[in-house]
Amino acid sequence: MTPRTTGDVTAEWLGDVLGCTVTSIDLVPIAAGQGFMGQLARVAITSPDPGAPTSVIVKVPNPDPAAQFLGQVMRTWEREHGFYRDAAPHMSVRVPTAHVNIGDPPCFVFEDLAPATPGDHVAGATLDQAERAIDLLARHHAFWWEHPLLRTFSWMPGLDDPMIHTLKPTFDLGWPAFLARYDGDLPSRVIGWCERFVEEIVPWVGRHLDDPITMTHGDFRLDNIFFDDGPGGTGEVSLIDWQNAMRAPGGSDLVYFCANNLTVEMRRTHERDLIARYLDRLRSHGVPTDALTEQQVWDGYREGLLFYALSFGGSILTLNPANERGAALLDALVRRTFTAVDDLDAGHVLGYTD
Repeated sequence: MTPRTTGDVTAEWLGDVLGCTVTSIDLVPIAAGQGFMGQLARVAITSPDPGAPTSVIVKVPNPDPAAQFLGQVMRTWEREHGFYRDAAPHMSVRVPTAHVNIGDPPCFVFEDLAPATPGDHVAGATLDQAERAIDLLARHHAFWWEHPLLRTFSWMPGLDDPMIHTLKPTFDLGWPAFLARYDGDLPSRVIGWCERFVEEIVPWVGRHLDDPITMTHGDFRLDNIFFDDGPGGTGEVSLIDWQNAMRAPGGSDLVYFCANNLTVEMRRTHERDLIARYLDRLRSHGVPTDALTEQQVWDGYREGLLFYALSFGGSILTLNPANERGAALLDALVRRTFTAVDDLDAGHVLGYTD
């Protein structure tokens, strides 16, 4: 039977799905608080078969009811299943191999990328990590830029997907709890902009339906970016967690990374250079110069900041207050994003006043 939680994983089941003999396993939960939607464990494998992996990562949906609800609304697990079945073989950037990819009920057994390690989203990126992440993102976006395969992925939503209509109800459901948690801690004008923007979100998305598309990651943050920088490491950067993959303008990933993967001071100092670096790398990988101007990137960045700010109204529904790492992560996301919106007067680009 397919495991519903990581605790359900047995040596017998793992041997069956991997096609090898597994005599014993040692399972350790990992990434507590780093992902709101999934439950993960590292599983050390003892096997007499020389071809068997010595360690794998098992991923299943988070059993929390709120996370389950959002996963269904966002088609989270359908998207990750489809990504590893259809898109992973074509990727220009390093992603873990899916040894097992079960769609219903969702369950994945991934290659363990260790000794590569993820960045620390709560601590924030170093400048070197930020630049390498931007380079990875630009290479990925350039490869999938208006790629004909994107239209063949029925599991991958675009901007016209009906789930955009769920954002307002989800926001309404979570916003009171969000305001209670951050009462007096966020710029009041940004809170007002979020409350106004969510009422206009569907027509706003509609204005971008003809923008150039690529494959966006949807959760491009340090906890999902692995750096092989240890002794004897290759320096390679890898990207995990494709459950939010989407056909959309690439600026959404850029906004998400710069707004909340950098400390406030790091962002204030380096965001313009990082945005310029992204655009330069896109062009060096073949995206036409006239396909995306610097002004378009910058305007989209400011609008995108406000979009992510209001999205936390729904995200708070997945927060488990007992999970200290998860709470610290959400707090970093929220405070950094709201500060960026305020710093850059993002509401003004949509015609809002203070």
